[in-house]
Amino acid sequence: MAKGREILPWLAIQLAPISQRAGGNFLDADRLARESAVDKARSSAPIGSIAADAAERAGDRLIAKRGLLRAALIGTGQIARQHLACLRELPDVEVVAVCDLSRARAECMAERFDVAAFFTDSAALLSEMRPDVVHITTPPASHFPLAMAALEFGTNVIVEKPAALAYADVEALTKKALERGVAFIEDHNYVFNRATRQIRELIASGEFGEVTHVEAFLCLNILRAGSPFSDPNLPHPSLSMPGAAISDFLTHLASLAFVFIGDHRWVHTNWSNRFSSPLRFSEFRALVGGEHATAMLSFSANTRPDAFWLRVYGTKMQAVANLFETRLTLSRLHGGPKSLNPLINALRESRDLSKSAFQTLLWKLNGSPGTYEGLWDLLARVYRALNYGAEMPVSIDQVIAVNRLVSDLVAEVRPP
Repeated sequence: MAKGREILPWLAIQLAPISQRAGGNFLDADRLARESAVDKARSSAPIGSIAADAAERAGDRLIAKRGLLRAALIGTGQIARQHLACLRELPDVEVVAVCDLSRARAECMAERFDVAAFFTDSAALLSEMRPDVVHITTPPASHFPLAMAALEFGTNVIVEKPAALAYADVEALTKKALERGVAFIEDHNYVFNRATRQIRELIASGEFGEVTHVEAFLCLNILRAGSPFSDPNLPHPSLSMPGAAISDFLTHLASLAFVFIGDHRWVHTNWSNRFSSPLRFSEFRALVGGEHATAMLSFSANTRPDAFWLRVYGTKMQAVANLFETRLTLSRLHGGPKSLNPLINALRESRDLSKSAFQTLLWKLNGSPGTYEGLWDLLARVYRALNYGAEMPVSIDQVIAVNRLVSDLVAEVRPP
């Protein structure tokens, strides 16, 4: 009985949220989002159009910021609405113009988000409005010419994935950004989801141990009625890409692989079409090897329900997250009796799943960005970095590495 009474207080400590335990290295996600841009500030001039304006530093502490940044957006599709909704909430950012080939779409978007000017010519937008930052949210085939034009103009660029259709074009864009001294950011939004950030923080603290393997499995019903990927009357732009519709999602998978296993050394892929899908490919699997860890990357148009599973395995801990929700569960070895480890992990998982269920419901009810939370966090970090002269949340090297991996993944696609 005495031994049981001794175990109970210890068990209570183990079941407490990690952020509340003494000695925990787990940073609150909101605090991480607020402070990371400043904490990572470099002492040398950063990549970005404000390099010449960077404030003097006292150690790592920035003592001044640039002020109001002028943003513009090219392309007014669905993802553009998320960009504009986020920018509307950011301090020290003014959206000065939107642009689309369709005058009606451009005018409608400008009116919806209270943007003063709209254009149908991106070159005119750049020359007349002279924005500090341009968001490119057009179909992938147009990313390269639009981004290159903005970079040539000396403008910081945030481009939706994929940054370009060909790896050589991505190299050209990153080279031009370095030449012009401006930022070039590709949208790696799921890297900045709260669950992903929390896992990375545990790894950085040493609490997770070394990563041994990662699994990213995107289950998405792109075959459903009304899906833009299965409309025979209006073919989706991605259908002409090497991996067809799945190519539109490879950057998500590759960016997660990169942040957990680093540069890849080799890839093995399997592309298939199951259940008589109208798509060229409906299933994708890839095994990716890094220097010290491996990654399994998967996409399925046939698996239900929709989910984006991220599983990270380490030498001290394992993590499972659904990036379409707020779900994150952790399993670990605990001090104390070994026989209690399964019980503690199960109880903590039950607690975390219950909390996640309510948080995910609130996502849908309170007008939050929901599954786009990573995009909002990424954009906030980019603008803070530009304003304070800090390190970009997505580096040029990261953009190159992720697109090199994507290029190798589609290199094994057999011609139709």
